[in-house]
Amino acid sequence: MKLKRIIMGFLAFVLAIGTIFTIPTTKVYAADKTKISTKSFSLNPGAVRTLSVSGASGSVKWSTSNTKIVSIKKNGNKATITAKKKGNATITAKIGKTKLQCKVKVSGKKVLIAYFSRTGNCKKVAQYIQKQIGGDMVQIKTKKAYPSNYDKCVSQAEKELEDDIRPEITTKVKNFDQYDEVVIGYPIWWGMAPRAVCTFVEGYNWNGKTLITYCTSNSSGAGDSAAEIGRLCKGAKRTKTLSAYDDEILNNSLKKKIDKWLKSIKA
Repeated sequence: MKLKRIIMGFLAFVLAIGTIFTIPTTKVYAADKTKISTKSFSLNPGAVRTLSVSGASGSVKWSTSNTKIVSIKKNGNKATITAKKKGNATITAKIGKTKLQCKVKVSGKKVLIAYFSRTGNCKKVAQYIQKQIGGDMVQIKTKKAYPSNYDKCVSQAEKELEDDIRPEITTKVKNFDQYDEVVIGYPIWWGMAPRAVCTFVEGYNWNGKTLITYCTSNSSGAGDSAAEIGRLCKGAKRTKTLSAYDDEILNNSLKKKIDKWLKSIKA
């Protein structure tokens, strides 16, 4: 009986000690999964980027630290950012008490995008490029329009190429000297750029500029067209040419191809 009392007393002592030294449990919360698509990027004036917030459990309130540097168009958990002029700005996405930020640097680089387009394919590519890198855009137009009939247009283009004719154009770019980079876009006609494109590039001083070329074609690719344009733009620094096919304009595959190309040439 005495032994039993001793054992019961010992167990009671152990339980008391355990109660005193029990480590309190801590409730573990999941990490905040709210994220902004990128924390920094650089743009040229006129370029457009889209920012988005993922994992947000509430509404997103967007703001910019400097409306003179970038403008912001809000659309729920997304915001369209347009670069306006050289400088720095911070984009803030606020969800409740959470603040997510993205630093934006706008360069002072001036870009011109000049394109020749008969079917509209080169124009579509030019418009997409402008959204990605910004800049001014101009269409190269001839004084006398090319025939709407395909066979007649092909025949005229062939003769112009054989005779190395320079068709008269109506396109004039004021203050061409202000541009640091010039994008030239054109379709492939008989393996080369339309002669109207040659007329355009020969009308300006290219010293110190960066020449960026792209072309569209049914299947032939750029061929020697970019090399010819490069020779005509004396004094310009040339970059890698983008070649796009008519049947891929402007699908997601081509957009990715353009994005990769622009990144590779640091446009």
